[in-house]
Amino acid sequence: MRQRDRNLEQEDLASEKETKLLRLQFDEAMTAHREELLRYLQRRTRDGDLAADLTQETLSRMMVYREKSRIESYELLMYRVAHNLVLEHQRARHRRHASDHVSLSVVGPIRAEETPVDEIADAQLSLELLRRALVDLPPRCRLAFVLSRFDGLTYSQVATRMGISVKMVEKHISRALLAFRAAVGEPDD
Repeated sequence: MRQRDRNLEQEDLASEKETKLLRLQFDEAMTAHREELLRYLQRRTRDGDLAADLTQETLSRMMVYREKSRIESYELLMYRVAHNLVLEHQRARHRRHASDHVSLSVVGPIRAEETPVDEIADAQLSLELLRRALVDLPPRCRLAFVLSRFDGLTYSQVATRMGISVKMVEKHISRALLAFRAAVGEPDD
């Protein structure tokens, strides 16, 4: 019986030493990372007082793990707890602001910053008229216009590509622009 009591006593001493060692490791980890945690929370919240409160709450919640032996990294666990606290705070703040909601029926209609539908319809009609006018141009005139305006070639490059003079390119472009003005109903200058 005495041997059994000694064994139990030794196990108790070993368990007590292990608990003291776990507490020491925990305390050292919390002390080593406290300032870093505070800076992390200041970056996340952009509020020094709130960051200090969340740091204290994180350390308080970490106390549950002080004597746990299966914690691989107190630092990672501490940051997970802090992250969750930030999320909790954001949710709580969102819930508080939800009560400030004002119904749109109370406010009335809100003017849209979008282009009115009739302007969009007019623009679409103008585009269609311009497309038809482009298709109706004589082939050489259309080619000169497309090379100049769509492909970005200079008049001299268009002239070289088409085998005509620069003056002829200018005439083709002028003819195309006149046709487009007529198509959309703009007066000639």
